[in-house]
Amino acid sequence: MGELASDPRRDLLLEGIPRTARLVEIGASFRPLVPKRDGWNTCVVDHDTREGLLGKYARANIDAAAVEEVDVLWQGGLLHDAFPADQLGTFDAVLASHVLEHMPDLIAFLDSARRLVRNDGCLVFALPDKRWSFDFFRPPTLAGRVLLAHHQRHERHCPATLFDEVAYAVTLDGRPGWTAGESAAAVEFAHPAGRAKAIFDAVCRPDDVYRDAHAWQFTPASFALLILDLAQAGVCDWHVAWLRPAPAVEFLGRLQPGPARFADDAALQRERMRLLREMARESIAHWQTLVGPGEAGAAPA
Repeated sequence: MGELASDPRRDLLLEGIPRTARLVEIGASFRPLVPKRDGWNTCVVDHDTREGLLGKYARANIDAAAVEEVDVLWQGGLLHDAFPADQLGTFDAVLASHVLEHMPDLIAFLDSARRLVRNDGCLVFALPDKRWSFDFFRPPTLAGRVLLAHHQRHERHCPATLFDEVAYAVTLDGRPGWTAGESAAAVEFAHPAGRAKAIFDAVCRPDDVYRDAHAWQFTPASFALLILDLAQAGVCDWHVAWLRPAPAVEFLGRLQPGPARFADDAALQRERMRLLREMARESIAHWQTLVGPGEAGAAPA
């Protein structure tokens, strides 16, 4: 197999992971990060077969050759239950690019990913940075909401989540995502007034279809705090190995098995406060793209 073309994003995400490693890629659709045709030892997981995906994107301008054969169909239930039992704990990495934010029960997904990988494995991810995307006005997710969704065993997004996504989604010059730090003064609502309530009402009906959404919103520091708090609550067997902001729309990172360890409670609380302070700095930079540094104290027009 020849050398792969340079791709800085992929190279960063997969640094130290060879093509021979046993990988699981979740929801690659028509943009696989580690395609089997390039020699990656990948198990492709998706909600439909290759034929079904090609039908879904028949009217879109995609490269049909990029849609790979699906090895594991995941159409409901827990992710790890879609795999044969003898494959649990055998993979070197799970790859989830713009996947975690869609999970109705994020804790269940993180638990399944942990069951799939070896003790020295990892979860490689890319996540939208809510500061530079259509989630601009939605607050960062804290652990309580994620814990409640897990306690209630959410398999679908709740009506409130779908209302908020539609009611507060914005675009910038028609784009759903933009460059980090770019002026957001010209953001506009992405959906007409009234659509959010119509969707809310539809979702409240027991016969409504599944509707996808960004259930969770993240910045780098808020995601690090979330993983730390979930691990300390005993519901997440991961810790953040590294996080890197990207030039636009997203940030990249990697989780490794096991919770972060601290010398004592005081050390844990210092780290939590450090992350909250970093969230405050992120928030200042975020809102200044909307109102500008000189307008933060101005009276409303």
